[in-house]
Amino acid sequence: MTQPIPTWIVGAGGMLAGELARLLEGHPDLRLEGVASRTPGVPLREIHGHLASDLVTEDAAGAARGIGSVLENGDGRAAVFLALPHGHSAAAWAGLRADLGEAAERVWVVDLSADYRLACGAAHRAAYGADAPDPEGREAFCYGLPELWPGPVREATRAAAAGCFATALQLGAVPAAAAGLLDASAPWVFHGVTGSSGSGVTPRPQTHHPHRHGNLHAYAVDGHRHEAELAQALAGGSTPPLCFVPHSGPFARGIHLTAVLPLAQGASLADARGAFAERFAGATFVDLLAEGVPQVRRVVGSNRADLALAVRGESLLVFVALDNLIKGGAGQGLQCMNLMAGLREDAGLPRSGTGVA
Repeated sequence: MTQPIPTWIVGAGGMLAGELARLLEGHPDLRLEGVASRTPGVPLREIHGHLASDLVTEDAAGAARGIGSVLENGDGRAAVFLALPHGHSAAAWAGLRADLGEAAERVWVVDLSADYRLACGAAHRAAYGADAPDPEGREAFCYGLPELWPGPVREATRAAAAGCFATALQLGAVPAAAAGLLDASAPWVFHGVTGSSGSGVTPRPQTHHPHRHGNLHAYAVDGHRHEAELAQALAGGSTPPLCFVPHSGPFARGIHLTAVLPLAQGASLADARGAFAERFAGATFVDLLAEGVPQVRRVVGSNRADLALAVRGESLLVFVALDNLIKGGAGQGLQCMNLMAGLREDAGLPRSGTGVA
């Protein structure tokens, strides 16, 4: 790629937007050209003080004009990341799509929200309490979890990046399920702990970090919406009873997940290790540990997910650790964009963590 691809972020205020802008600063093939916001004219570094960017936010019309000018010659391409809250991304993309007309087909799009993740409208309604937005445009978006389904992402021009907990759930369960190693008649139990950054930038009771510091508590005990993404991944086979209980952890970023999965008769730890090793062979951002268990401290700051396996009685134990803002968010979206645009999958994405959670 001789010239970097002009890139826009739609939505400036969220933590994923700030993390994505940071990752793009070091990307060799994507150049952050603009950031669209409902509050135009604000320096990006005032919104996200850790950034060194000199960009100033623009309104949606300004972003559309900038993208349109890139596409004018008929050979131009552009990249767009939708970094808006659930329920808002689809409307923003529909407006941009209308402004660009046919040229919109030459824009690679990654949505970081849940608006396009679930193919079934009823599943979206059950998980998010509202009708799925943009039903006409939904089929154009592939599901973006490259370690499990890289082919569809490479062939797509629009991707819906998997959710943070949903990424951990699927990395921890899908390889064993696909290999027929699990009993679908018994409950599959997941326990996950996430940092306060998973609750977004706006402080709220029970999610604001001062309430979480030195504390640990469960939430969404009647069901978490990211279970729907795991259920979607398992569709077509026997659907097991899923029981995922998320917890708020006393740290800022990272996810640690423990899966307790009933083994099918005759299945062994060696079978499970073989299935995971085969599924993630060549996966740049998944490490299957030979010993020990994953630690949040080791993966925070990276796009890497660490996994470990054990067997206790008749249950397969799978441990997963990842950074919710990178592998569970902005990095996942950037990984999808790299694949769609024919770039190196790891471009702009760190494999090493910071060592500090």
